[in-house]
Amino acid sequence: MPAVVLQGKTMPGLPASDARARQAVALLVICTVLQRWDVLEACYSDEGILPVANWQAQVNNDALHRLLVVHAWSGSLTWQRGLALLQVLLALGLALNRQPRRCAMLSLWLYASVTARHAKLAFILDRYAHILLLWLCAAPDALANPTRAQTATFMLRWGQLLWIYWDAGRAKLQDPQHGWSFEGNALDAYLRHTFVGETTRSLLGDRGVRYATIVVPYIEAFAPVVACAAFYLGRRRVQRVASATIVLLHAGIGLSMNGAGLLSAFACAAWLFVEPPPQAKGRKQSSYRDWCGVVVIVLFSLGSIAHGVLDMASCRDATQQPLQAIFHNRWNVFAGAEDHVTWEIMPARTHSGAIVDLWSQQPVTWKQPEKAARSGRWRSFPMLGDGEAPAEEVERVYAWFCRERGDVSHFHAYMLRAELKDETKVSKRLLHAHVC
Repeated sequence: MPAVVLQGKTMPGLPASDARARQAVALLVICTVLQRWDVLEACYSDEGILPVANWQAQVNNDALHRLLVVHAWSGSLTWQRGLALLQVLLALGLALNRQPRRCAMLSLWLYASVTARHAKLAFILDRYAHILLLWLCAAPDALANPTRAQTATFMLRWGQLLWIYWDAGRAKLQDPQHGWSFEGNALDAYLRHTFVGETTRSLLGDRGVRYATIVVPYIEAFAPVVACAAFYLGRRRVQRVASATIVLLHAGIGLSMNGAGLLSAFACAAWLFVEPPPQAKGRKQSSYRDWCGVVVIVLFSLGSIAHGVLDMASCRDATQQPLQAIFHNRWNVFAGAEDHVTWEIMPARTHSGAIVDLWSQQPVTWKQPEKAARSGRWRSFPMLGDGEAPAEEVERVYAWFCRERGDVSHFHAYMLRAELKDETKVSKRLLHAHVC
């Protein structure tokens, strides 16, 4: 593999946005569109829980927000669906290498826009989408002999990857409940969500699960460091082993936890950006476009530091305000583990006198379901109207279910909880009582 010299050090040829990275990100973006499609009316239209006028009030009718958030230009469902289809077309342009930079920039704009339109629905996978699309915006053509700007762009990618896993691993190691220690129950709890998880837990046994619990945070914290160092030193085999370890960890998360498949796929896709490029000859000078890419990534990094590290209050409130949701760059997820599982139920009476569960659209049962009745963005709904949300907002959230069904007179929303060690112990909490 050709090498370049950076600060007196010999490095292997640097990758860029090759076909696999572009195609993977394009496919995943399309998956997010499909995941969001069935909540477009409920969450993004004027018929749903956050009309454009209410969103404008949330952002204090700020002119910059109104200009940049295209999903708030209109509250019609047709407009929202049109933007979703445009996102798909841009993703196809990325996959087919048709003006990839332009497609990436427009796709990032649309993705940031839909995130800002309803910040409370932002997931960790949205953080991945923002970052990977940003990398594609700044990505040069694949070269084995990169320019200085391309080298800088690539090293910034490595820096972001190292931060993601260091932040995630550190949070687990510093968990005040010691959930990721030998005596902790974090991994045991997360392996109870799916058939694969239950099977893995059974095969490992109690002691095996405990040892695996200890190992996970150290893999997150140090395997990427080993991969980066191996890349810098030209040790390709070591880099592959370290990268594969991380990818296998994400695969395990995706298979063991309900709703984590798409998140794990995004995390794996990030590693395609640090794969070696095809052989190429020749040397190019850094272009203005290349340096613009470096500047953009640096600005995003500085913005994320300002919103998520220096201002911890804003980080904790990252799902409340658009800018915080876009610049959110903390990865301290799954830091602890709860000793229980929860699910939702909404017993409702129809105008005909029948009783139905609005949440599952099935007959009412208080038993723990084998799988979540609603997945994806729907999982945020019980939280939207909970806690310290204003009464008007709570009313809009739950009024949606009246409109969705159409024949409901009143209902109650409950959160049920079962203990992991004794699933017969079930408690319930009334979230809201609503008259349609």
